[in-house]
Amino acid sequence: MKRKVLYSGLIMFTIGLLLLLPLTAAGTKEQAQTPQFEEEDFWTVEGYDYDKLVAAAQAEGSLVARWQSGRAPQAAEVFEAKYGIKTVASPRFDDSENIERLRREYQADNVQVDILGMDDGAIILSEFIPKGMVVSWTPPDLAQYIDDKEEYPQVVYWQPCIIGYNSDIYSESPIKNLWELTEDTWNGKFVTCDPQIQPYMWHFFAAVIDHGDEFADAYQKRYGEKLETAYENAGWEWVARLFANNPIAVEHDTEVAKAIGSPGQTEPPIGIHTLTRHRDAKEQNLHLGVDPRIIPAVGFAMPTYMVIPTNAPHPNAARLWARFLLTEEGSFPWTTVVGGFSPNQTISASKDNPFTSSWSEWLDVLLMFDPMQSAEVRRDLVDMWLMSQKQ
Repeated sequence: MKRKVLYSGLIMFTIGLLLLLPLTAAGTKEQAQTPQFEEEDFWTVEGYDYDKLVAAAQAEGSLVARWQSGRAPQAAEVFEAKYGIKTVASPRFDDSENIERLRREYQADNVQVDILGMDDGAIILSEFIPKGMVVSWTPPDLAQYIDDKEEYPQVVYWQPCIIGYNSDIYSESPIKNLWELTEDTWNGKFVTCDPQIQPYMWHFFAAVIDHGDEFADAYQKRYGEKLETAYENAGWEWVARLFANNPIAVEHDTEVAKAIGSPGQTEPPIGIHTLTRHRDAKEQNLHLGVDPRIIPAVGFAMPTYMVIPTNAPHPNAARLWARFLLTEEGSFPWTTVVGGFSPNQTISASKDNPFTSSWSEWLDVLLMFDPMQSAEVRRDLVDMWLMSQKQ
């Protein structure tokens, strides 16, 4: 049941044009700027030279990264020690903040960051790249170990985003089918990050829509009859019913994990959170369970991307950092603990991961989303979400 991400150039161009105005906030430039740097031969596939890249990065002397993960400073410390480049990796930048800050900096012709780590591939592909605000770069010497579908934009690591439950109360998942979350039993008892604060949740809902046939099959298995819907497909119907079933929206998935996994509950809710929440569950006395048998999927595959602003002050250091994070030495803050998987196929994941440490096996039980399809349906998803919150 492995799903694929589709990066069609034609689709990207067409949808990018269609979404440029609605997805671009006031304040961004209408025309892409001419980059302040020219492309160096040693960045390219034909002329790539690691030693020259290192020398150029060291000549720049510093690097500023804004990252969605709190573990970025760990990688920054090793990077700075290895290359002698002063590195500031600001952690826990939510995508909503990262997006608005880059827009403002680009508008003011005052970009202050060299590289971004963010989850919202839809914004990257429908706005940032078409407007010339950022570029995606894959280290030529590592490209052979990375799937082509993970290179545009470049994925830096993957996380399973899963349906979780309280393992102290339930020996296995209390639901076997995602349609159960739309029923009265779970009214007001499903916890999710607010997608307006954590945009990666839009990707989950978009993935559901993109896999409408699988949700139609799951509906028939649950209710013994074919779904009749006024929506485009069963995925849209599921999203509409879930939104109408009073989900609890919180700011971060740490709150999701606490809501479902805290001890002393008799009827705990179910929630969706990243697998990384299992990493500190014992220390925080949280009882978290995951059941890969949920149909049609137990969650979705959530990528984090890295992109370089075209006017980055230190573009060589940015590329060296990008390469570093795709090596075993640089990926360790994520891949040596629960929840993180590198796109570099030579890098193993932690054996402590629940279910499996094999990313390919995770893909068999997760939905994969298409960033451009996610961009295409986002406006309607936002409207549906906001209407449900008013009721």
